[in-house]
Amino acid sequence: MKKIMFIFAFVLLLTSPAKAQFVRYGFKLGNGISMVTDDLLTSSPVFGFNIGGYVDYSFTNWKNPWSENVYLQVGLNITRRGTNFQRVWVLEPRSIRQGYYHNWYAQIPLIAGFRYELPSLPAENFLNFFVGPTFNVGMFGKLWDREVMPGMPHRSHNYDTFVTGDKDDARSFKNLRRFDVGIVFGVGYQWHNFTVDLYIDHGFIALRNSADVLAPFDVKPDENGQYDFSDVNDRNAYTGTNHAYMISIGYQLPIHR
Repeated sequence: MKKIMFIFAFVLLLTSPAKAQFVRYGFKLGNGISMVTDDLLTSSPVFGFNIGGYVDYSFTNWKNPWSENVYLQVGLNITRRGTNFQRVWVLEPRSIRQGYYHNWYAQIPLIAGFRYELPSLPAENFLNFFVGPTFNVGMFGKLWDREVMPGMPHRSHNYDTFVTGDKDDARSFKNLRRFDVGIVFGVGYQWHNFTVDLYIDHGFIALRNSADVLAPFDVKPDENGQYDFSDVNDRNAYTGTNHAYMISIGYQLPIHR
């Protein structure tokens, strides 16, 4: 609920009739490492990618000495997120699950920022701090999911999306959630029109839904000795969400009026 309220308040601020105006536009190109924060599978990063454009609003008419330092930014990015994953069963030799997600999203970030001109350096050297929610829509991607368990020969425990599955089994968003809501926060440096940003991009929504087979064991009987499983039937056992550490370079230009 707190996450929803934060996003609602941010959007309300962005669309409020404050005395703001477009002041800058630009583009960014970035890369870094992307992973999925899953508690059940061991994961290792894949190459993360980001390209997009943006426009800045500034509150130059505010009667505040910091008005020109505060800005809002809205943009459109194409991002690549994913992970490698693996799980090895020690009690069953040669049993393993492994694979990867390579997912491409259209991302809309709504950023609140603060830029400060460094007084000890020549003019047009700025330090930026920024934070804000992101809204992500999956476009396409590739999923590889392989499991081998010789001690359990059933097909549900021995499969490969590239071998035993059909073409939809290897398409990410036929198996994963297409929509994600996240947050971006970071710091940047600007020299004249050139920018460099370091930031974290974290998603809040689990990529897939998987039944929690242990959920019924948490249910306690009532005073009549009856069990109510209605609250645990939909509990998701999968906790994996997108997470990335990124660095980007960019170029921006002022909007003249």
